[in-house]
Amino acid sequence: MTNGRMHKPFIPGLGLAAVLLTAALASCSGDEDGTPPEADAGVTERDSGLPPEDSGTPDAGDAGEDAGTPDAGADAGTPDAGEVFPPATLSGFGLFTGTPASGGLRPVEGNIPYTLTTPLFSDYSVKTRTLFIPPDTSARYSASEVLDLPVGTIITKTFAFPADLRVPEENVRVIETRVLVRRPGGWEAFPYFWNEAQTEATLANGGRVVRDVRFIGEDGVERRLDYLVPSKNQCLKCHHVQDAQENQVLIPIGVKARYLNRDHDYGGEALNQLQHLANLGRLTGLPPLDSVPRAPDAFNPEEASLEHRARTYLDINCAHCHNPRATSGNTSRLFLNIENTDAFTLGVCKRPGSAGGGVGGEFDIVPGSHSTSILWYRLDTEESGKMMPELGRALRHNQASRLIADWIDAMPPQSCK
Repeated sequence: MTNGRMHKPFIPGLGLAAVLLTAALASCSGDEDGTPPEADAGVTERDSGLPPEDSGTPDAGDAGEDAGTPDAGADAGTPDAGEVFPPATLSGFGLFTGTPASGGLRPVEGNIPYTLTTPLFSDYSVKTRTLFIPPDTSARYSASEVLDLPVGTIITKTFAFPADLRVPEENVRVIETRVLVRRPGGWEAFPYFWNEAQTEATLANGGRVVRDVRFIGEDGVERRLDYLVPSKNQCLKCHHVQDAQENQVLIPIGVKARYLNRDHDYGGEALNQLQHLANLGRLTGLPPLDSVPRAPDAFNPEEASLEHRARTYLDINCAHCHNPRATSGNTSRLFLNIENTDAFTLGVCKRPGSAGGGVGGEFDIVPGSHSTSILWYRLDTEESGKMMPELGRALRHNQASRLIADWIDAMPPQSCK
């Protein structure tokens, strides 16, 4: 991608033994993380530098299909055995052709774009996602957990802000691409920050803060925020759970059957995403689609009940922390995962463990009264230190605030005293 060079996707943990050895020995943080000194020098988790605006930048992920084989004549060889992992730049993975500045970031053949039935909210940013599963390997289906993805799997998520969300394909500024890689020792997360020219994204283990991002919302109202590109360590906060041996491990969030069970446009043909993966030989164990769970679009009343839609929103946005396997869930005893059917640990008439004062009330959920429910308050507020999630948003999600308020208000009124 850079300087006319194109690699096949870098597959850590597979292929040449020398590549595996180099990847295993390479550090993923600090001065040995493969980042050139000029890329991250002096950057802290709250870097005050503001990349200049680029209101004419095309959409980063406008390709809704596999882009096919890279152009003939491109260098498609396996990365050299001495290549450092993780790559210093996003192009080092060989997952895309093009750039935002050249008309769009297009997935190469085998790097499969996908969308979620209900995505996690991230300050109204437009997100595009891809999933690369190495050749001759496959994921295993799970009805409720994250797909069992093989070593070498690479997940990307690119974040961008159009100047006006009512015309999301125009005047788009791409800010970051987050990369999750399944290595022999487990998953690792790497944030890549797009440069001012929109020609390359550079590894930014220390994170970034992009000051004064502005855009027009779908409601016609201008919004402004300081956008946080999380550091490598901050990525762990939302992706960590305990395994069966009570070890902290990093896992993906969205690649679950219920969120992938929807159609996507692949080359002009609408195909179910799970069935598409199975047809490509990248997913085994997929049952008939009518027996696969499906999370609804949380904001489409025609798809599911108010309760199902509200629980779905909480599941994708909150349950990665608030579940029985995560530290925040165990500390607060508030479990917002969709599988939880216990009203008390869902928050009904439950006092929080450590919410402090000024958070809207005494109980997480007061049935029939959203305005006195802490759960709604923390989702609705924009006050730092009180809003939830702690990372990933600075703005109120107005649709979600209304959804959760309606859900709580629809509960039969109950006194929690």
